[in-house]
Amino acid sequence: MNPSAVTAVVINFRTPDLTRRAVESFRSFYPSPPLLLIDNGSGDESRESLEQLCSQAPDRTRLILNESNVHHGPAMDQALHLVNTPFALFLDSDCEVLRGGFVEAMLARAGEDPRNYAVGKKIFMNDRGFDILEGPGAHPYIRPICMLVRREIYLQCPPFERHGAPCLANMRAAQASGFELVSFPVEDFVRHEGRGTASRYGYRLGWRGRLNHLMNKIGL
Repeated sequence: MNPSAVTAVVINFRTPDLTRRAVESFRSFYPSPPLLLIDNGSGDESRESLEQLCSQAPDRTRLILNESNVHHGPAMDQALHLVNTPFALFLDSDCEVLRGGFVEAMLARAGEDPRNYAVGKKIFMNDRGFDILEGPGAHPYIRPICMLVRREIYLQCPPFERHGAPCLANMRAAQASGFELVSFPVEDFVRHEGRGTASRYGYRLGWRGRLNHLMNKIGL
């Protein structure tokens, strides 16, 4: 793998213990690629923990400290405007890398066609961003648990947003423009705890998130 092709990105919000596990497990298999850490205004011991992680590979690690919680989707957008590599690899803070080889394989899948935009676990969602089965009205979606994104294409599409499915509008626009979402079995390489941050602090989507959930529940 060419380490200059991809920057790994981990976003932290008040889970320095999970972020440390994610970063150290990733670095145990991939010590060379650049790594961008973003703290979303945690206001706890996260800063000290992330600074310590940076000190382990200061020439290959960058830390951004947001003053407030801009939320996960906007922080992902922030990352894609900061990195200068062709690809960004997003790794959720509640992930643990179990074995290597996946970054090379994901880059290979992306390289099969210049229209391949995002690579990762592919599911389907409805218009409101809730999981549904594949079928009429279902939108393909790559979960950003462990997701490779081609930066050049991202910048042509709407930004990731504050939403329970932060990549949905972006990915719908990308597909409408002829770009592809590529399925890859990330679960063979990465263990995802699931709701690592949300289980502690919720999704913090405000009244819009609650309204969206209610409208989906009643079928509107």
